[in-house]
Amino acid sequence: MRYFRRSALVLAATAYLWLRPGVPDPLLAWTVRVLAVVAGAALLTRWVVGPWKEFNTAARRVHGGDFQARLDDISRGDLAEASGAFNAMAEALQAQLRLSREREERLTAVLAASDRAVLVLGRDGGVQVVNPATFSLFPRFTESGGIASLALPGLAQILDEAQQSGIAQRKSLDEGERGAGRTFSAQVTPLGKEGTVIYLRDVTQESRLDRVKTELVANVSHELRTPLTALTQMVDLLSDDDLPVDRRRHFLARLDGQVARMRALVEDLLSLSRLEAAETRAELADVSLAASLEDIRLAFSPLAESSGVALALSVPKDLTVTTDAGLLDAAVRNLVDNAIRYNRPGGTVSMEASEDGGAAVISVRDTGDGIPRQHLPRIFERFYRADPHRSREKGGTGLGLSIVKHAVEKLGGEISVKSTVGQGTTFTIRLPQGEQGKA
Repeated sequence: MRYFRRSALVLAATAYLWLRPGVPDPLLAWTVRVLAVVAGAALLTRWVVGPWKEFNTAARRVHGGDFQARLDDISRGDLAEASGAFNAMAEALQAQLRLSREREERLTAVLAASDRAVLVLGRDGGVQVVNPATFSLFPRFTESGGIASLALPGLAQILDEAQQSGIAQRKSLDEGERGAGRTFSAQVTPLGKEGTVIYLRDVTQESRLDRVKTELVANVSHELRTPLTALTQMVDLLSDDDLPVDRRRHFLARLDGQVARMRALVEDLLSLSRLEAAETRAELADVSLAASLEDIRLAFSPLAESSGVALALSVPKDLTVTTDAGLLDAAVRNLVDNAIRYNRPGGTVSMEASEDGGAAVISVRDTGDGIPRQHLPRIFERFYRADPHRSREKGGTGLGLSIVKHAVEKLGGEISVKSTVGQGTTFTIRLPQGEQGKA
């Protein structure tokens, strides 16, 4: 509109000079010609040169990424239709850019929130996109180092297979010596000529749980097979009507022993299952250690006497702890039971309790054969036995120490072990006393 106004002013001035009286005719004619030329040039600029200049400026803005550029001043002439098409194109590009940015922001948010490592590789194998979880899971990873810096053996082979076949590949990969012993589920998806997506999920806990379940089934089957075989044989023998009474009593006693062994195994499995359940909570109350440990001593006195083992107790009468009496009793009973069963005739089992640094300390010490050093890191695993043959002879289920560990952990405490071959073993439980516990 600014060009139109200027042209109108020039034409108005020309008409005024033409009609103004008193001006010499030659001068008037010359002035009118000049003004006409100026008005024509203004109109030419307005209708031809100006629109093309504005069109060129707007096009350059769009080319530079400014999709807000519009041709608002071009409403007439040959460029009017092109101007409308240009504005519609710019609006469509701006909408597409806005949608693309929104999608990119959502994708970035999803990748940032994921606890899995996600990498996008280009055609040349270089890393184009990587999410924060990748750096958390693989501290040594660098974008410049590529997948080699992940130090995940077998990943390069899977990547090559996916790219060659054009089909997504999945495989479980274990870290090498440079790693932390973790297991990852790797999925490599080719994107044709655009590149490849690598997806890595830490499945270490799941793998360990699967192994534990497999081992549990195998161990339970093994532990039950022996007594079941013995029960089957003894039932066959007892079905003989001509079997002497004394032999019948002998086999009945053995049968009762095998049934007791199976019952103990099932009870220990149930106890361990309850301790491992996440919903199981310790019910805290003030517990007198003197009274609790004395009850355990009295309960195991017959077994200690029949085994030729002395059972001693040393605990302050006023020592109390805020804890779950049932869990504490289960832990100490299993320790005392093992200490008696695996002791030697004439040996001693000592139970002691004291206060140390705001914690209640309970120790069970025996004078048995001790545990070799190489077995100590694994003795709290279920069904693990340093001497399997001797353990079965003593009637152990292989779950006692595992129950002890889980019970102590439920109480918020710690358990440690020290052992010397030929001298004996000492298990020590440290329990927080809380505000109510005192000595």
